[in-house]
This record gives sequence, C-alpha cells and structure tokens, in this order.
Amino acid sequence: MMIHLTNHENISMQNFLEKLKDQINQLEQQINLSDQPTYQEHYFDEHLFNSSKIEVDFQFYIDKIKLTYHSLCDAALTEKMSQIEFLSEKLIDQITALSRELATVHLRKQPTSYVIQETVAEKHSRHLDYLRRLQEMKYELELSPEAIDYTKIAALDNRIYRCEQAIKKIELDMENEVFD
Repeated sequence: MMIHLTNHENISMQNFLEKLKDQINQLEQQINLSDQPTYQEHYFDEHLFNSSKIEVDFQFYIDKIKLTYHSLCDAALTEKMSQIEFLSEKLIDQITALSRELATVHLRKQPTSYVIQETVAEKHSRHLDYLRRLQEMKYELELSPEAIDYTKIAALDNRIYRCEQAIKKIELDMENEVFD
C-alpha cells in the first residue's frame, strides 16, 4: 500500500529537503575552516555513520551525511514514508553529532603554551586523594541496599591496585629525591 503525498505535503517535503541541504552545506564550510585534530578512538556511534573503523577526517562524515541525504531524496521521490521517516531521523542525528563535534573541538585541544609543574609531594597527595575516593566508592557499593554488583567492585579493586602501585612508585621517587 503506497500513500501518495498531497501537493501541499510535497511542497513541505521539498522545503524540508532544502533546509537540510543548506545545513549540510554550512556544516561542510565549517569543516573546511576548522582545524581537525587527530583521534585515536571512535568519537561517534559506529552505527550512526555505518563505520566500524576509526575515521580521523571530518570529510568522511560529511560524505556519509550527503549519502544519507541523497537516500532521503530518493525515498521522497518514491514516497516511501517509513524510509523517509527513518532516513530523516538518521540524517538529523548525523548532522547534530557532527555539529556538536565541530562546536566542541576547541575544548579538547591541549594548550601547549604552558605546562603545570607539580612537585613530587603534590603528586603524592593527589594520588592519595584518588585512592581515598576509590576506596569510598567501593565501600558505598558494598553497603548498597540493592544487589551487590561484583563487576563494579572488581573494576574498583583493579583501579585501587593501580593507584596503590602508582603511590609506591611516587614514594620511591620521593626517597630518591631525598638522597640526591
């Protein structure tokens, strides 16, 4: 059963597609003007852009968005409403994800103009604080009224162990510093 769009719905669909195309063009311009950092991990849901490998180039994502847009245009021509709905949502999610990424990319840039100097004693104190907070988290988990989540406790135990190892290393550095 195929539902045909009325003339008014057809005009609305064309306006919708034009607005999406304008957004895609603006997004592409932003990408061309932005400094693109290199990532070592996925920063989008793999299913959103149908990619299981790590892509470090924003152009890959804009190309995927254009592909979804063209599929949406094809679905609009054939008036496949369920496909139009699905592709519209996917396209909007893709545009939103890439827009947010571009808007926040400057927040992840590491400032290289200064380096925070930390003494060994300050580092030791910071790690002791980490250890205390991890132990508090474990204690709260063990006393929680719900069923005990052993995987979370095991993960905390692992973090506590690594933190204790780091503290031991820092303490050795402190001892060596005294004898130097």
